[in-house]
Amino acid sequence: MRAPSTTVPRTSWPRTSATPRASTPSPGIKSKGYDLRIGLEPKPNEPRGNIFLPTIGHALAFIEQLEHGDIVGINPETGHEQMATLNYTHGLAQALWAEKLFHIDLNGQHGPMYDQDLVFGHGDLISAFFTVDLLENGFASKPGAYEGARHFDFKPSRTEHEQGQYDSAAANMEMYLMLKERALAFRQDSEVQEAMKYSGIEELAQSTLAEGETLDDLIADRSTFEDFDADKAGERNYGFVRLQQLAMQHLLGFRA
Repeated sequence: MRAPSTTVPRTSWPRTSATPRASTPSPGIKSKGYDLRIGLEPKPNEPRGNIFLPTIGHALAFIEQLEHGDIVGINPETGHEQMATLNYTHGLAQALWAEKLFHIDLNGQHGPMYDQDLVFGHGDLISAFFTVDLLENGFASKPGAYEGARHFDFKPSRTEHEQGQYDSAAANMEMYLMLKERALAFRQDSEVQEAMKYSGIEELAQSTLAEGETLDDLIADRSTFEDFDADKAGERNYGFVRLQQLAMQHLLGFRA
């Protein structure tokens, strides 16, 4: 992390004055010279009503309008995204792409119900695998591990007593490290690398305009519209099922 970060934990402000009120901490931090950053935590399913900045996209748009938005970023939580049936890993990727992932809250959640705060990976294990894959391996077109802290926002189960508190904390770290081992092996697998290339994932980083190409050049290129064969393009097989199955083989320990 480039600087210590403090988290604004809620975006569920109940008043219409919430937006200007929320923008006030960043000027104060800068004027005092504090080495701090702010991480907004969107809560799309809490308190189950109309709230300000409910999603990562809302928060990113809000930050763009702040006078001191350079020290304001995102702090997404696994459970809150999954309670609203959103894809947590996709949300992290959007924040990373915008260079605004300042902090993360990892935990477990079983779909759209109350905020469970389970041990990380004890809810949606497949989602947890791909979250760790993103954090440790980065984008296919831009490899590299996330530089921030791996923070766990969980509650020990109500059945646990004192020893269970320590067991729960250890389980979070162990789950992450086990998934990290699987995720690293997944990306290093030559068959996975071939499948990722075949799927076209790396093409997502390519600009619509080629190097040196202008908009007029694109418009003049008949292959982009007039002569474009949509039926022929639709015959392409992307191999996403094969790629997903390779990931499952690594996750379940069926591939070295």
